[in-house]
Amino acid sequence: GGQTRHWTNGHGPVHYGNGSSHPEERLDTLSRFWTTERNGGTLRSPAPYVKIRRQCLERGIIWEDPDFLPSYKLLQRSKKSSYPVVWLRPHELTPHPRFSGDTPWRMPLEAGLQGDIWLLLALTTLSTTPRLLERIVPLDQSFDHGYSGVFRFRFWQFGSWVEVCVDDRLPSCRGRPIGLSCADPTQGEFWPALLEKAYAKLYGGYDKLHEGSGARALQDLTGGIVQSFGLNSQDRYLTYQVLNSAVPRSTLIVASILPDRERRALKLRHGLITHSAYDVTGLARVRDTGNGNSTIGETPLVRLRGPYGRGQWVGPWSDRSIEWESLPERDKEVLSVRTRTDGEFWMSFVDFVRNFTHLELVHIGPDDWLQEPSLQPRKPWRAVLAKRRWRLGYNAGGGPDFIETTAMNPQFVIQIPRGVATKCHVVVAVTQQYGGTGDNNTAQPAPNNKDQKSMKSPFHAIGFAVYEARPNVNRITPQFVAENRPLDVTQHSVSREVATFFALPPGEYVIIPQTKLPNCEARFLLRILTDEQSTIWEVNEDNILYRSFTLDSFDSTLSSNDIRQVLLRWSTTFPSEIDAVQFRKLLKSKWKLWLWTKPTLELSKSLIMLRDSNISGRLAMKDMPALLNMLLFWKAAFHKWDKGKHGKTSSYNMRGMLWEAGVGVSNKVLECLILRFARDANLTSECFLMALLRLHLAHERYHALDTKTKSNPLSLEEMILMTIYS
Repeated sequence: GGQTRHWTNGHGPVHYGNGSSHPEERLDTLSRFWTTERNGGTLRSPAPYVKIRRQCLERGIIWEDPDFLPSYKLLQRSKKSSYPVVWLRPHELTPHPRFSGDTPWRMPLEAGLQGDIWLLLALTTLSTTPRLLERIVPLDQSFDHGYSGVFRFRFWQFGSWVEVCVDDRLPSCRGRPIGLSCADPTQGEFWPALLEKAYAKLYGGYDKLHEGSGARALQDLTGGIVQSFGLNSQDRYLTYQVLNSAVPRSTLIVASILPDRERRALKLRHGLITHSAYDVTGLARVRDTGNGNSTIGETPLVRLRGPYGRGQWVGPWSDRSIEWESLPERDKEVLSVRTRTDGEFWMSFVDFVRNFTHLELVHIGPDDWLQEPSLQPRKPWRAVLAKRRWRLGYNAGGGPDFIETTAMNPQFVIQIPRGVATKCHVVVAVTQQYGGTGDNNTAQPAPNNKDQKSMKSPFHAIGFAVYEARPNVNRITPQFVAENRPLDVTQHSVSREVATFFALPPGEYVIIPQTKLPNCEARFLLRILTDEQSTIWEVNEDNILYRSFTLDSFDSTLSSNDIRQVLLRWSTTFPSEIDAVQFRKLLKSKWKLWLWTKPTLELSKSLIMLRDSNISGRLAMKDMPALLNMLLFWKAAFHKWDKGKHGKTSSYNMRGMLWEAGVGVSNKVLECLILRFARDANLTSECFLMALLRLHLAHERYHALDTKTKSNPLSLEEMILMTIYS
């Protein structure tokens, strides 16, 4: 059934912990793919675009998007804006429009009157990774043969690539789009403006794009894990350590200057340009000898590449600065070779943190590393992805402050073998579901502002904790949490993603994604990157029914004299076989001996089913002692967790109570049990009994079927799930 499932995070084999003969039970719950699609991150079905284009060509019409109609309400207009805006197609703006040229990614872009600076920053960053841009902007589109007015683009949303179709009516002013466009208007390329329109449709309007950030745009275009740092508030030593760890790996490092009030791109006196993306491409430490022969000290340098080769630094350590004269000839030669790429330059690390205000790290997954040649000189990440959800009463246990429930959150183990390296760099990201795309691969129609506010559910404060695992401890428990402090707990943030980049020595560690407060329901995406060979699995248990706690194992003699006398009186009063109504009457007469509350008819029927192999609906009196002994045992198991002694407890205790009753369940079975029998995170005594009865019946049915057939088509977990909902 549900077993501890291992996924080797690299190119090794998959290991399983149960030895099951059923293929269904050996399916891994974690994915090594960087997106939730299993075909390399592409869309399963581009049907909307194909269908729209075919219908337009058959009817001889130009498509008009009914879900994103031209409207001034979709634009970001200030009271001071006086320029007239009209919605025009590219053929109305230029006689010979082009979707893209021969080298579309090398053309400098500009924001225009009202372009999204965050999207511009992300596109500038990706201009050096053409394969990543070709996934976002399919180049098999044009204004010539087969033109129908529809264009498609792709964006990453919560683990999947979604396709957004738009028409080509663009907000324009004085013959040019007011948003993103090529800096050279003579090129006539319209992919930037159309891409921005598709991006605006994804978020419900152009005005919504200005509420975004560079990190959001970078993630939407790459699908990577993005971390943002404010250089003005961050410790310089920590910043240098982050750069030093990220530069040699498959991580895009983007530095930018973002003034608080000014949104226009301005060239500063040292040559740098605001609101532009500078790629950090290398680090170096040089020995400064001054004017003599003795070494004064080491100066850390940062190598950057300006946007489209422009905006180079002209301060200290720039190409022709005097600082180079103090270096040995060998250092000069080595560093000059490293800046042969057009637009690259050096500057000191001190000047770097003094002039730049923001830093973004975009960790690129292994699938994209294989596809993008410019990333392959760097060390690739190994990736694991899991889509899960926090559910009330089951695994929405909250943060470390809630000791009784935080261990109920999903748990994932990272095993770093000894001897591979002295430390392993790890990136962990927890993303909660956002937007209106759900699990589909096509974007939903953009609602108007009022509808969008009503549909938008608030983000929870999310994060994760890292614990060092103890030997032979399969699962973190409330007792473990009370006795051990986590190695690290991220600052819980009300955002769509929380990510951390850190290094771990060899050993085993448990990652617990969580919300800050318990009982917060949400879907989430967990992504783990490592740069060394490692094994990652989700903590899970087997579906086990210990034979020493089955009905056949209980003694037919009752220990208490009072109970024996009651049973003797029943045997003389009632026939040798009784039905559910009679059985309920017997239990009801002495219900406090075996139950917490008076039995219902449904409970009586379910108890009879344990001994009704002939499906007669009756219970033999000779089977009564063993059945009552089992009820006593189950009552003791529940009694341990019923602190208020009211016949009710938290459903978060379900796994522990089942274990006390001699039953082990997988994560999936436990979730279904709580969905079926718990209410508002509470579990009554009768519902606990009903859950145990269903589990016992499922095990009996499975083993009976397994002995009668040579090849059982069902797994144990499937049988249990079918029985729970029967």
